[in-house]
Amino acid sequence: MVFNSFDFLAFIIPVLLLYWLVFKKSDVSQNILLLVSSLVFYAWADWRFLVLLIASTLINYALGIKIAQTEEDKKRSVFLYLGLIFNVGLLLYFKYANFFYQGFYDILQVFGSSVSHNTLQIILPLGISFFTFQTLGYLIDVFNEEIEPSKDLLRFSVFVTFFPKILSGPIERAAGLLPQLEEKRTFSYPVMVDGLRQILWGFFAKVVIAENCAAIVNPIFNDYQAQSGSTLLLGTFFYAIQLYADFSGYSNMAIGVGKLFGIQLMRNFSTPFFSTNIADFWRKWHISLTTWMMDYVFTPLSFILRRHQKRGLMLSIVATFILVGFWHGANWTFVVYGLCHGLYFIPLVYSGKMNASEVVAEGKVLPSFKELGKMILLFLLIMLTDVFFRANNVVEAFDYFGKIFSGSLFDFPSILMGSNSLITLGLISLFVAVEWIHRGKKHDFELSTYPVWIRWSSYVFIFVLLLFFGKSAETFIYFQF
Repeated sequence: MVFNSFDFLAFIIPVLLLYWLVFKKSDVSQNILLLVSSLVFYAWADWRFLVLLIASTLINYALGIKIAQTEEDKKRSVFLYLGLIFNVGLLLYFKYANFFYQGFYDILQVFGSSVSHNTLQIILPLGISFFTFQTLGYLIDVFNEEIEPSKDLLRFSVFVTFFPKILSGPIERAAGLLPQLEEKRTFSYPVMVDGLRQILWGFFAKVVIAENCAAIVNPIFNDYQAQSGSTLLLGTFFYAIQLYADFSGYSNMAIGVGKLFGIQLMRNFSTPFFSTNIADFWRKWHISLTTWMMDYVFTPLSFILRRHQKRGLMLSIVATFILVGFWHGANWTFVVYGLCHGLYFIPLVYSGKMNASEVVAEGKVLPSFKELGKMILLFLLIMLTDVFFRANNVVEAFDYFGKIFSGSLFDFPSILMGSNSLITLGLISLFVAVEWIHRGKKHDFELSTYPVWIRWSSYVFIFVLLLFFGKSAETFIYFQF
């Protein structure tokens, strides 16, 4: 059940009515409804792994309490390690077992073995990368005494399973979400309207921008050997936009749905394509994953390697981003994707500009030529690296690059001969313009300060675009992770 479906509409309307009309008396009653609704939502998506989600919730709840109650450091560490083994073990088995299994037989073949084998038939549970990272972060925060463990199983269960973010995030932190579940939520008309506004923008990003891009991208990547270099290059542009619109669209819808229940989820994207360096890009792209990796991987690793100064910092960044890539899936393409992004940080490390972050052209209508040049160069770099994200394997990715930078790179791209590509470029221009206008705001469609007539004109205009250019979509790209 995806947000952009009639099934979800049929699900959320009665839940909202019950939440604000029947279950509004206390935080307990509201949390009961949220938990039941979240379990139904997850079971609707894939009932086979509902028991796994419940077991993960119960085990991490118990471990959090044991870590906090135990005074002896060695015993506290034991409970933390048990949590790490359990949560990482889930990921290793469901997400990476076949990858390592196949790799083992590939090594045997290198040494001349002809042993036959079958692929492991392991189904990936939806949302496992998101809820396991969330519970891992919770246990580490409890161990470091940064938060108190939740002693209320109901609240903790909602923290883990809350349906807007269970399938594709954001990866919430306990310090941000748990306190909201400890108090009764009260109805706020401005918050409700802002949530609907954010849902509308996410819906537009997904079914208009991402799906129109997908209609162009899929034929190109599926038959890339028959395309000219210029067409392949343009295909990478459309894919970069598709990937962003698809995932940011989901995140905006998830955050917007959370607001409908009086719950604020963390922002996951902050106009990343307007960044002028790679560090700033990752501070604005998939923010919940980036901050998680920075806090739980990069920070301790850089502390261990601090005596190596810049080389240690560089190694910590590269290792962290290899893990960021590998988090996305069991394929060498994601490892290479993460490695590339880690290597892009090296100039920043040696120039001492790692922490440079800014709102581009703040207070101005247009960026300077220098800012525009930096944004374009960074986008081209990210766009090309996304080929690894989209390709089926590393060999195919390099073959794709080889065909881009061939003699046909300067041919007229054939896809521009179709009206669909030109229409999509126009829609992308509108999408980028709106995000540019709202850069630095709370979200990409934050219209609360505008006059009423501008707000309603914007809503009607988006609805018209949805009606004429929206395409059906049964899933989101990040559901596979």
